[in-house]
Amino acid sequence: MKVLKNTVLVTAMAMSFAVCGPASAQGKDLKVGLLLPFSQVFAVYGEAIKEGFDLAIEEAGGQVAGRKIVVFKEDNKEDPKVSLQMVRRYTKDDNVDFIVGPIASHVVAAIRDEVHRSKTFLLVANAGNNEITGKNCSPYIVRTSFSNWQVNHSMGQYAAENIGKSALTVSANYDSGREQAGAFRQGFIEKGGKAPLEEWPALGTADFAPIITNIRAKQGDIDMVWSFLAGSAAPRFITQVTQAGVRGPKLKLMGPVYMADELFFPAIGEAALGVLVSGHYMASLDTPRNRAFQARFQKKYNKVAHVMHVQGYDTAKLMLATVEALKGDLSDKAKVRKTLTGIQVDSPRGYFRIDPRTGNVVQNIYIGEVIKRADGALGHKILKTYEQVTDKGEGCVL
Repeated sequence: MKVLKNTVLVTAMAMSFAVCGPASAQGKDLKVGLLLPFSQVFAVYGEAIKEGFDLAIEEAGGQVAGRKIVVFKEDNKEDPKVSLQMVRRYTKDDNVDFIVGPIASHVVAAIRDEVHRSKTFLLVANAGNNEITGKNCSPYIVRTSFSNWQVNHSMGQYAAENIGKSALTVSANYDSGREQAGAFRQGFIEKGGKAPLEEWPALGTADFAPIITNIRAKQGDIDMVWSFLAGSAAPRFITQVTQAGVRGPKLKLMGPVYMADELFFPAIGEAALGVLVSGHYMASLDTPRNRAFQARFQKKYNKVAHVMHVQGYDTAKLMLATVEALKGDLSDKAKVRKTLTGIQVDSPRGYFRIDPRTGNVVQNIYIGEVIKRADGALGHKILKTYEQVTDKGEGCVL
């Protein structure tokens, strides 16, 4: 955003936590149920979102509008059945005001109907499932992270316009992987690229030798390899491709930012250099807001914040701003929805808002390249910004 530097934001952004809510809400705990994994393949993502979320709650002094914030944490193992049980417990037994999570697209799809029936607000802090803010949208679902289409469509466009016209996609064979590869494919073809070749490794694949053999066989015929792989498979793939010697000036490696950022830089090392990424946040963003956030985060956790941390942080910020704007009174669900979708958040990622038509976030998408900074650490050079990208939310009727 270029013009909002001195703009007075919606009243909700006046985060003066000394304001007390009405008598009916004052003193009543604000309950939040985390629906995140803390074990198995997605654990690194769950921990990161919780760290960002916790920082925002700490900044608020652990309360908002006279209400103490109580956070329920349990490992959902990113399992649809476990997650559904937790949603029922959170809504029926714990009477939470908000649920935050989950990570995976197939999990958010599994809990959608229960969330809708319970009329409990779900703040999706990661899962990119297109349909959850598309044909399966709900007034009670707001996404603060990204849609699978949003992050990868822009990369497809950029790649076709700047890198070449032929590509191979390598994506984990589950809901999110298929959607993300499809979004890259759509953007790529729209800008003149040929329909990409495809590889679909199973979720959790650790050995990519057969795929690398195929990449080597296609050298000279493809200009790039776009990939999305979950968890530890991401650094393994980049490392194995680099060690195999099939990368180079004529074969670019690319993918969404969570394939190659501060989360996985320690595991990838210099093999990450030159990888192109697309995403809604990069730690290298040189803005006063991001520098201040990184300073606070690094003081608390002694590490650089990456995109998952920001998603957790911003989810809490949107929630806090909403509760503050409503003076702690969340009894009118329509007012809560209207407030959630009426706030513009000054985030480390840049300004973002929630599209009232769909519940999906509207935000900048950045194209970056992994470089070695002057201090020797890995970071991203921003190559292009697609400003305020809006997912169409096809099929959403609220």
